[in-house]
Amino acid sequence: MKKRVRVPLALGIGFGLAILSMAIAIYFGYVHAYSSEENIRYVYLFGFKIYRLTLEGAKYIGTSLGVNMGIICAIYMGIVFALEEIIHKLRAL
Repeated sequence: MKKRVRVPLALGIGFGLAILSMAIAIYFGYVHAYSSEENIRYVYLFGFKIYRLTLEGAKYIGTSLGVNMGIICAIYMGIVFALEEIIHKLRAL
């Protein structure tokens, strides 16, 4: 596969995996928040706060913590890109 296709594809896959993992973490954050009924609850992914849940009335209002979400996306994209390069180099041997 050409490098012009490989690199964006690897970065896109990394971004998609990051979004999927954050969505799952936020979902379980809501589940735990409603079961514990705390006033403020944070959702963590790999030690980073990615989402803040605040109890307002009977329901939680979520606020994203964009900088940390960006860091998570960059980590995922870097890992997938590195794996893609390793696999490409091994296939070339």
